[in-house]
Amino acid sequence: MWYQGIKEAPLHIKSCIQSVLINKAKHPVYLVDKENLNKYIDLPDYILTKFNEGKFSITHFSDIVGMALLLKYGGYWISSTYFVQTPLVYNNYSLFTLKLSQCNPDILTKCRWDGNFLAMPKNSFLSVFSYNAFLFYLRYYDELIDYFLIDEIIAVAFDNVPKLRTLIDKLPYIECDIFSLYDLIDKELNISNFLCLFNKLNRQIKNQTTIKKKKTNYGYLIDEYKLDLNKIDNLNDCLK
Repeated sequence: MWYQGIKEAPLHIKSCIQSVLINKAKHPVYLVDKENLNKYIDLPDYILTKFNEGKFSITHFSDIVGMALLLKYGGYWISSTYFVQTPLVYNNYSLFTLKLSQCNPDILTKCRWDGNFLAMPKNSFLSVFSYNAFLFYLRYYDELIDYFLIDEIIAVAFDNVPKLRTLIDKLPYIECDIFSLYDLIDKELNISNFLCLFNKLNRQIKNQTTIKKKKTNYGYLIDEYKLDLNKIDNLNDCLK
């Protein structure tokens, strides 16, 4: 999802989306924005009202949308800030998320899951639990108490539902630093910086014009991964 519409997305976000299109395997790829969202899901009026009144951010709204889509359709929910370099298949797992071997031990998730990168069947326990947790919370409160509320909701389920804990415990580790590319984005191009299968970038990158002119990792990213809109299944919806 890029809420403002794909035309308004920064170049590196378009490159991230292109990386998903390249690696989509057999999955159709849908881009959701504010114009076509209601074609796919129906959120309660009180959620939309609080969002439109600015009670919570687009980031939090995106978390709610992601869980609603996974609940109804299943598949992958991937943040638009992920640059992907491996085919998106999870046939051997009832749940897939990024479980990292390189991690700050102080964070809540201990890098065992990522609420912005999830794959699961429709009507799965985690999507039912998480979506309804958001609805319940926002029925009584006007703002979300933490940026990582989605991860905190998953943590509640992880701590209390042994079956979910088992699913996550069985997932393979990603054995590289998924944040390293962002840290090196304005540095001189080095292809070895692109070896991680999943790379997390920020929504905004500073000095884009300046670093694009140089032979940098950023320049390579946006030149080599230009978005091919023809490969998006709901293209007409996205460009209205």
